[in-house]
Amino acid sequence: MKFTTRIWVIVVTSMLGLVVMGALGLHSMREGMLEDRKKEITLHLNFANAQLKYFQGQEKLGFLTRAEAQAKAKEAIAAMRSGNDYYTVRSLTDGMTLVHPIESRIDKIDDDMRMKDGRSLVQTYLDELAKSDSGMTFVWVAVPNPEKVGDKRLYPKLNGLIRFEPWGWFIGIGFFVDDINAFFWKQVTVFVGVGVFMLAVLALVVMRMRRAILLQLGGEPEQAVERMKNIANGNLAVDIPVEEDDHESLMASLKLMQMKLNNISSAIQENAVSLDEQVRGFDLMAKNYMETRSEEHFNYLLMAIKRIGRTVDVLGKSTARIKL
Repeated sequence: MKFTTRIWVIVVTSMLGLVVMGALGLHSMREGMLEDRKKEITLHLNFANAQLKYFQGQEKLGFLTRAEAQAKAKEAIAAMRSGNDYYTVRSLTDGMTLVHPIESRIDKIDDDMRMKDGRSLVQTYLDELAKSDSGMTFVWVAVPNPEKVGDKRLYPKLNGLIRFEPWGWFIGIGFFVDDINAFFWKQVTVFVGVGVFMLAVLALVVMRMRRAILLQLGGEPEQAVERMKNIANGNLAVDIPVEEDDHESLMASLKLMQMKLNNISSAIQENAVSLDEQVRGFDLMAKNYMETRSEEHFNYLLMAIKRIGRTVDVLGKSTARIKL
């Protein structure tokens, strides 16, 4: 794998890690906001439930008849309204609406709205409450937002429900969560923007570091390692690519070492050949001298010895340049 590829693998892996961490963080943030919204709904439900308990207590004490207590309870629950945030009260028996800000819906069973599974909204409320051990449950619905006038699109809304067993009622209140979704996607946009900026900065830094490292090496690290292995194994003919103006990199130094080793090797080979020839000549002259015992052949023999000595001296200097 090339050096550049390895660097980009590290960069991409790091960015993927940041993306995963960011995604988990954003998910946790959204879940935390939804949990806070559930706590807000729970607080409202408990408050309304306390109102019903109060009037039911008046009934138990005999201060009010059931009909009077229920009438006052309905009036109190209906009065707890702020804008488009309001309570509803329905019967646990058939889901008939007992309290609603729209008077035309009171004493009727709302079965117009259907969930994805085909059940009516009211039946879904009853089914979910029946499965709840705590007497409280949450149901997601998608309905038009009355605050967005003229907008018929469906928006997610989280409805909370709580049973009031003594009278066979259940209370409901819900809040739209499009504000949470809007904030979430805003944070996603910020995260993506920051991520892209960080990626650009990181890419710039990595490219500069890569360029600086490759300039010092003079090429890919694998190339330098491969050339060094070839030279170490005695292959001085290996090609070492070096830029024309490169005199400082590792590859340039390797090229220079290759050139010097080639020069030393050539010098040793040439002197070795010369020494071999001179030794043969010495053998021949020594043989002639032994046969003639003449002074002339003796002088030739001395001259051959001196030439051999000079060649050996040059050869020694050449080999001395190689330090192990």
